[in-house]
Amino acid sequence: MKGRFSWWPDWIRRKNAYARTNSLQMDVDRFNAVCAGVGLPNIHQKSTFKFKDVADGAARFLGVSPSGEKPYARIYTRLGNPNTEYLEKVLFQLECDHIIYNALSADEKTPTIASLVSASGMAAITTVILGFVRPGDCIIVGNVYGCTDSFMRFLQNRFGVDVVFVDATNPENIRLVMQQHPNTVAVFIETPDNPTLQLCDISAISAITEPEEVMLIVDNTFCSPYLQQPFRLGADVVVHSLTKYVNGHSASIAGAALGPYEFFSKEVYPVYKDLGPTPSPFESWLNSLTIQEMGVRMEHQCKTAQKLAEFLEQHPGVSRVWYPGLQSHPQHALCKKQMRHGGAVISFELKGGYQAGVNLMNYFARPDTPMELAVSLGSVISYIEHPASMTHAVVPEEDRLKRGITDSLVRLSVGVEGFSVLRDALDKGIQLAG
Repeated sequence: MKGRFSWWPDWIRRKNAYARTNSLQMDVDRFNAVCAGVGLPNIHQKSTFKFKDVADGAARFLGVSPSGEKPYARIYTRLGNPNTEYLEKVLFQLECDHIIYNALSADEKTPTIASLVSASGMAAITTVILGFVRPGDCIIVGNVYGCTDSFMRFLQNRFGVDVVFVDATNPENIRLVMQQHPNTVAVFIETPDNPTLQLCDISAISAITEPEEVMLIVDNTFCSPYLQQPFRLGADVVVHSLTKYVNGHSASIAGAALGPYEFFSKEVYPVYKDLGPTPSPFESWLNSLTIQEMGVRMEHQCKTAQKLAEFLEQHPGVSRVWYPGLQSHPQHALCKKQMRHGGAVISFELKGGYQAGVNLMNYFARPDTPMELAVSLGSVISYIEHPASMTHAVVPEEDRLKRGITDSLVRLSVGVEGFSVLRDALDKGIQLAG
């Protein structure tokens, strides 16, 4: 909606000058070096930080620090913490390393992108949305995670926000809704989406939203910065559930949001400060610790997932497989264009339908199998779950079925157990499932 965001013109200048690039992912070695970092800080397990003097305290509340660290990270942990600041900086580099280089080369004097870590992925999403949304605004939403879906419906039912759900895999659907709803202020997509693993063309959608001053928000959870870096493709805001691939060990919960510095500092951070979706220092330390080998983990998981998807596609007990790395995937070409690999999540249906899927998942609920019946993803442990009754149970059935989330759909998050172990276990489980 043109004229809505005062920061938009400067952001578009920076976006086109520094963020968009033909190089769609950071070099693998550089990525792993950033993950490893330069030394994990000690855990600052405290709520309050002492000031050097009155002037120091006053300056930090104004957003100024003499030594270059985040000023709010040395006041009160609800506002920030050194451990959270470290994680924010690493994620910022992983998503925006090229922006840093391009801005410095152009002698840009002020920051372009801000990074905020929250206590969960949903905290990151809701904080960003509440940073700009007003009654009467329209938000266009693609196929998204169940709790994101229910939050959007909450905004619609409680605060009069016009929420329109579309098939965002076709960018023209977004263009049409924007024409019908001139009050559109944002488009929110997941790519790949959860759990059908359909892809959205970030570049094509950005070409539609940007001229109309509509913010493009991309949930990058299923890819992490390792597989996909949406700012390079034209995204305006990127959000993550760090609980998944960034953490990788199911030891902690956290989320992150990155976006235009002026927008985040003037509109998003005040919401963050007042609502308090801040992680504890220990949670941020855990996520910083596990991020150090994220690239190595994901490389292994993606290669295993590719081979498992190929195995499942040929299995006589499987009726259909959804995996972007397969040539049979309808958006395989787009996967190759904007992702490093096909990811580490596979969705599939068994020929025996719903009951066979239940039997398979119950098989993996046993303690003697190399997988767990659990709803998360991205872990070194493989997880299997039933989206229709679990992660997407809050989505109305009619909408769920339109999105391809049938009662017989099974979602598999591939861990690091190894291809042969998982292949043999899946083969046995499918045969027992009937």
